[in-house]
Amino acid sequence: MISRGLARKNRPGRCSELNVAGVIVLIVLLGIAFAAGYFTRDHISNKRRAEARRWREYSEPDWLSANAPANTNEIAITAITATPVVTGELGQMLTRWESRARARRAG
Repeated sequence: MISRGLARKNRPGRCSELNVAGVIVLIVLLGIAFAAGYFTRDHISNKRRAEARRWREYSEPDWLSANAPANTNEIAITAITATPVVTGELGQMLTRWESRARARRAG
């Protein structure tokens, strides 16, 4: 009797196949959950950025247009004759830092 019980445990059976299939299903479900989380995060971030642009009345700068040539040394004529670009918050911050650095060096 003892030998029969041991022989049953060592034979590959339906139980081990179900365990492997269950693990594979769990891994696939986990992958789907991660993908859904990343998609949701990206979607919400895009909505927040669009809302922030609407609140700040964002308009695309001239230098960012898709029609601008890439990797050229030529300056577009429109950029030369265009009105000066209004400095954004980052530009204003950099200007303040540069003026403070100049003031420290000068005296």
